[in-house]
Parts: sequence; C-alpha cells; structure tokens
Amino acid sequence: MDFLTDTPAEKLNIELIHWQMMINDIISRSEEEACGLVAGLNHNSTAVFPVTNVLHSRVRYRMDPLEQLEVFNEIDENNWELLAIYHSHLGGSSLPSSIDILEATYPEVIYLIWSKSQDEWICQGYRIDNDRVEPVPVNLIE
Repeated sequence: MDFLTDTPAEKLNIELIHWQMMINDIISRSEEEACGLVAGLNHNSTAVFPVTNVLHSRVRYRMDPLEQLEVFNEIDENNWELLAIYHSHLGGSSLPSSIDILEATYPEVIYLIWSKSQDEWICQGYRIDNDRVEPVPVNLIE
C-alpha cells in the first residue's frame, strides 16, 4: 500500500466541503455508526469516502472490505495518502472506545471520532498506536 505515509501527521487540515460531507454521512446513517476514509496530500484533505458499516451497529463499525479496497485503489491511483479514518459515536463521547483502540490498525493515520454535543456534531482526532492514544489537532479550512 503506497498510500500510507511513514511520517505520522501532527495535524490534519480538512476542507469545509469534506467536513460537511462527513457530517451529512453521519446524519444520513443516524441509526448506526457511520464510517469512512479521508484522503489527501500533505495533511490536507482532498476527498472523503463514506463506507458501509457491515455491522449496522449503533455501538461498533466494520467497513465493508470490498468498498474499502476500492477506496484504497482510488487513493493509490491518485497518488494521495490515507489521512484519516472516521466514525461516529451515536450516544458516546468523542474519546476512542476500548474497541476502537483494540481494532486500530493504522498507527500513522488519524482516527476521527464524531460525537454529538447537545444538537451539534463535534469531531476529535487521535493517533492510536497499540494502547497509546494521542490527540491530534483537526483544523477546518476553506
């Protein structure tokens, strides 16, 4: 997989349109954890790819492997990098759950966790490497 960087990002810049795409995906799948991938270059988003949660669970996600492979191929074909993996916590906090930490497999990628605070969706970024969880700033850019 050429699209994975060897240098972990210290921040992630998300274009406003990509931010809104993630929110729209989360809202449209309000009965289950939404999930997807964010691609880009130099820590800046260039595309968002919603992916089907094959578990259709309110408390856990697993990306459809065929859809995920198609996205990985598109990222590779465009010479982008996989910047982030996002998912929503429908009733929980924006902190990674124990399952999120256990199942994190890309330590160089930022995990974006969306949660609802009152009536607004908020997003927090984390780098997860084994049991180590570090917050990563996520900047919204226009």
